[in-house]
Amino acid sequence: MNFLEILQFIYNSLVFPGLLFASVIGLLYIGIDRKVTGHLQHRIGPPIWQEFLDFGKLMTKEDITPAAAIKPVFVGAPLLALGSLAAVMLLLPVASAQPSLRLTADIIVIIYLLNIPAISMILGGYSSGSPFAIAGAGRYIVQLLGYEFVFILSIATIAVKVGTLNLTDIISYQTANGWLLLDWKLLPAIVATLIAAQGKLLRAPFDIPEAETEIVAGPLTEYSGPKLAIWRTAYNVETIAVAALLVSLFLGGPTPYTFGNIQIPAIVDFLIKTFLIVMLTTVVRNIVARVRIDQALKFYWTFGVLLAVISMILVMVVP
Repeated sequence: MNFLEILQFIYNSLVFPGLLFASVIGLLYIGIDRKVTGHLQHRIGPPIWQEFLDFGKLMTKEDITPAAAIKPVFVGAPLLALGSLAAVMLLLPVASAQPSLRLTADIIVIIYLLNIPAISMILGGYSSGSPFAIAGAGRYIVQLLGYEFVFILSIATIAVKVGTLNLTDIISYQTANGWLLLDWKLLPAIVATLIAAQGKLLRAPFDIPEAETEIVAGPLTEYSGPKLAIWRTAYNVETIAVAALLVSLFLGGPTPYTFGNIQIPAIVDFLIKTFLIVMLTTVVRNIVARVRIDQALKFYWTFGVLLAVISMILVMVVP
């Protein structure tokens, strides 16, 4: 790797489509999410730039580490989560069908990296020494065992249909054959993927690890100041990363369009599609109530797995 390639990799990692781009878009989308939530609940809601203000406020607050905490784990957990998500953005098509970093079976790597924020939050909760954080971390472990199998099985069904574990090839397949969303055999798996994504993003009815009316903020109870700002940024980036993965899997990925003489770049298509997916999760979290952890686990291992298995059978049996 020469010097220019190193500079390009650093730019991709820190600016676009990595940390800076994903953080800004994530802050904006979550700000809109909070505004829409306010209107759905017959409130005015905060301004859409409130997330930016909150981030700035947290960065200026005192950074406190509990005396009972395991300091290296407690401090390193949010950094590890944010770093893994910045790496995910390099593997996701954003401005074209080609990601900044292409691997042979990048779906496997993406699934692995998307689990690191959850594991980091669990470690951060257990290392804090707070009973509320430990309770939230315990719930997160159980929920992770529920949604992750459904998520992987649903994505595997899409991979079996296309015959590849590479996102670029999946997008190329959709360019030639149409969106996978329109394939009736994959519809159950797509519904299961959306359900699993709701749990992965800790959105109602699966916001169980962070149930503020029961265990304060769950694993994040003892976090404050810059460390809490990093956690919130990591959550925002994860929202974009999961939405971008779903766009690539069954919405054709980022695609350029031409209307008359106007060329619409692929990045605009990417932003529209990811925004619609985020808004779908917003609507769902405002029309359903939080379930218990046992109910969530039962739901994923019955209804979620059933949908994914049905779709897998259809893909493998029906020509």
